[in-house]
Amino acid sequence: MAAKKYELTKQEALALYARMVLTRLTEARHEELFQTQKVPVYTHLGTGQEATGCGVSTFLEKKDFLIGTHRGVAEYVGKGLSVTDIFLEYGGRANSISGGRAGLHLHSPELNILPLAGSLGTDFSLAVGAGLSIRNLELGAVVVDYFGEGAAEQVDFHPALNMASLYHLPVIFACCTNQFVEYHPYRDTTCTADIAPRAEGYCMAWRIVEDGNDIFAVGRAMKEALTHARSGRGPFFLEFKTYRLAPHHTGDPCVYREAGEVEEAWKRDPIPRAEKELLKRRWAAKKDLERIAGESRAAIEEAVRKLAASPLPDPATVWDNI
Repeated sequence: MAAKKYELTKQEALALYARMVLTRLTEARHEELFQTQKVPVYTHLGTGQEATGCGVSTFLEKKDFLIGTHRGVAEYVGKGLSVTDIFLEYGGRANSISGGRAGLHLHSPELNILPLAGSLGTDFSLAVGAGLSIRNLELGAVVVDYFGEGAAEQVDFHPALNMASLYHLPVIFACCTNQFVEYHPYRDTTCTADIAPRAEGYCMAWRIVEDGNDIFAVGRAMKEALTHARSGRGPFFLEFKTYRLAPHHTGDPCVYREAGEVEEAWKRDPIPRAEKELLKRRWAAKKDLERIAGESRAAIEEAVRKLAASPLPDPATVWDNI
């Protein structure tokens, strides 16, 4: 009954799918722009993780806060950040949200997307601080902290979970377990296969989504976590199991994993899986999927045009905001 309560509607499923497609095509264009020296920021692609990345943010309200990652753009696209704003930031343009200063660290004050922490794993404290502000100011919002299993090994992780539970903060800790920590498999460095059960030690509700490539499983879990956090019952910990199909970054030879393993993982690519399910449910026809892809490509082309027409910052402004 609980699962049925949080089932996705047709509109929600199509919105999530559209953001996944936009994410995949945006990342592909980012790689192309970097390789042709149109933007200086190299890629940390989130290929294969779109269901999880978009899933943690697509169901948020504008008043909700998000702390994202440096891997790809899925969670930012899910929250509503435009491709134009993403490319202007990657291109270091004067008319980007940061005035050409953020680079890979996407953010948006208008959309309540908080700046990415400079050191991975230190964002847990930012999530607690945001949660405290939400509670004290009675904003009625939640904050989602999205991170990978490698970041969960950082020292800030445990005290942040403890404080979030102690003060019953509206924080959703969303861990994307993509099987790799930079240049090595996660299983080679940590004795436990799961992250989420650690939350139990801090009296925190938690759930593992074993198939993080299933948009319906991801959506149900996220809607459950949002209901819990909004109700005043404190934080919720989600862990999504998926697979990083892409290298750690541009140029990574990926010598630490077998080609056969990656080939098998491609068979679980969340985008064609979502398409198959949407067609099966008759929630979309092939023409609808083609329209979504076409709209995504048009948005990307418009963003590229604006990138090319936008100026770099005046060097005289280098000391501004310091």
